[in-house]
Amino acid sequence: MIQFLPLQLSDKPIIDSLLARADAPICDCTFANIYMWQPTYHTSWAEVGGLLVVSYRIGLSWGYMVAGEGDWALAYDELNDYVTGRGEALRLVSMSSRGVVEFRKWIDSRGLDEGNFAIFNSRDYQDYIYSVEELCTLPGRRFQPKRNHLNRFASQYEYRFEPLRAEHFEACLHLECRWQRSKGEGECVETGEQSAIRRAFESYDELGLQGGVIIVEGHVVAFTFGSAISKDIFCTHVEKGDTTYDGVFPMINNCFAKLLREQGFTQVNREEDMGIAGLRKSKLSYYPQLLQEKISVKALSDEQVQCRELWIDVFGDEREWVDRYLAEYSSAENMLLCKEQGRVVSMLHIVDITTDYGPTAYLYAIATDPAYRGRGYAKELISKAIGNARERDYKAVMLIPSAPSLVEYYQRFGFGEPSYRLDFSNGFDFGTGDADRDIAMTLLL
Repeated sequence: MIQFLPLQLSDKPIIDSLLARADAPICDCTFANIYMWQPTYHTSWAEVGGLLVVSYRIGLSWGYMVAGEGDWALAYDELNDYVTGRGEALRLVSMSSRGVVEFRKWIDSRGLDEGNFAIFNSRDYQDYIYSVEELCTLPGRRFQPKRNHLNRFASQYEYRFEPLRAEHFEACLHLECRWQRSKGEGECVETGEQSAIRRAFESYDELGLQGGVIIVEGHVVAFTFGSAISKDIFCTHVEKGDTTYDGVFPMINNCFAKLLREQGFTQVNREEDMGIAGLRKSKLSYYPQLLQEKISVKALSDEQVQCRELWIDVFGDEREWVDRYLAEYSSAENMLLCKEQGRVVSMLHIVDITTDYGPTAYLYAIATDPAYRGRGYAKELISKAIGNARERDYKAVMLIPSAPSLVEYYQRFGFGEPSYRLDFSNGFDFGTGDADRDIAMTLLL
C-alpha cells in the first residue's frame, strides 16, 4: 500500500532526482513549487515504482500528480487502491501526454471502461513557454508595444535591476500586499500566495531559487523569482509589481530574461493563466512558443456518466468540455436528477455564484431526454432547485434561457425578464458560449 510522507526540505535531493526524469517541462514538476505551496495544499509525497506521486488537497477532495519514469502500472495500481480505501474518486492532475498514454494502457489492462473517467486538457491550466531570447530582445513589429512600455519606464524613472537577495524579502512582501490592494481586495491578508512567497523566502537558497527586483528611489517596485526545470528551461513562479509605475511588468520581465540568458537558459515557463481573462491577454501578448498541456483525469460516478451522455445528446457539447465540468464543478448535492428505471432522463445542475444580490444559485444545463419530455420532469427539478436554494439561504436564483421561447416558461416559476448580465470571462464558462447572450432571468428569494 502506498505510504505518503509529509513534505520536508530535506526531501529535495530525492524528489529532484525523480522529477529530473519527467518528460514534460511543467512548472508543477519542480520541488520549489511543490514545497512553497505545501501549507495551502497539504502536500505529501511517495515514491512508487521509480515514479514520484504527489498528493494535493484540492477544495474538498484530493488530487494526485504522477511524474518521472518508472513502473506506471504499479503506480496507478497502488494509487487506485489507496483512494478506493479512502472512499475517494481517483483524480489525477498535471499529467503529460505520456502519463495519459500510460493511464489508458493501465485501464485497458485492468478491464476498466475509459467512459467511466473524465479526461480533459483544460486550456486554463496550460503552461506558457517562451523563448528567453525573444523576451530579451522583443524583436519585430509585434513586440513594439512592449518596447514602448520599456522606453516609457526608462524615461520616467531612475531605476536599477538587482538579483533578488534576502535583504529584499521584507520589501517584496510589502509590495505583494500593495498588489493585493490594487486588485481591490481590501486590507492585506495572508493569502495562499503570500504564504507560499513567505515560505519560499524562508528557504530561498536551499530551494535553489533565483529572482530579481526593480528598485526606484530606494523602493522595490517589482520582483520575480523561480527555479530551474532543467539546464535549458527556467520556471517563473512569482512576478509582482506596483502598477502605479507605468511599464513595471514589462521591465521586470525583460531584465530578468536577460539574467536568465546570461546563465544559459533558452526557454522560460511562466505558468498558467487559470482562465483569468486579463492574465491570459497579458501572457499571450508575449507570444509564447508553445502551450504546455497539463491533462486531468477523474473517475466519475454512474450518475455523472449518464449526465454526460444526456448532456452531449441534448446540447451537442464536446465530451472534453462536459468532462471538465463534471470533474471540477459538479457535486451530488448540486446535481438534481429524474430517473426512469434507473436511467437519468432529466437533469439540472446548481452552480454557486455571487451576484449583486449575494449568494446565488445559478441553474445550469437543464435538460430532458427528448423521449421523456412533456412529463413534467423539468418543472419538478426547477421547483426542487428553488426549494433547495431557499433552504440553503441563497438570496437569488438565476438561469439563462437557451431560447426566447423559454422565457415565458421560466416566468411561471417567478423568474423576471432576462436583465442581469453574468460574466464568465474568468474561469469556466457556464454561459451560452456567447458573452452577449449571457443575460440571466432572476428570482429573488
